Amino acid sequence: MKVRTIGVLSVVGVAMSITPIWAGSVGLQRSISPSQQPATLAQLEAQQEQVSRNALASNAKGPQLLRSMDKQAQLQGLINRIQSGQPVSPDEIDQALQRTNP
Repeated sequence: MKVRTIGVLSVVGVAMSITPIWAGSVGLQRSISPSQQPATLAQLEAQQEQVSRNALASNAKGPQLLRSMDKQAQLQGLINRIQSGQPVSPDEIDQALQRTNP
């Protein structure tokens, strides 16, 4: 009985240690496809211009100006990464395209 239990536990242990091999890669960052890049760049650039216009129109000062500048820097960073061919996740783009409160 003990030999049988040890054998079963051994098989289960080996199966559990091999399972992650078949699970695939974890933590790989999804990226936009090359065909989506021009449209995504246009959206990011339009959003960046909109943030800039909103800051000028509202005569932003203090914290509001800082938020606007941070948003512009975030958008410019994404634009630069896409243009240089670095991977950019769609979630990151979606977050950057969300409307910022003036």
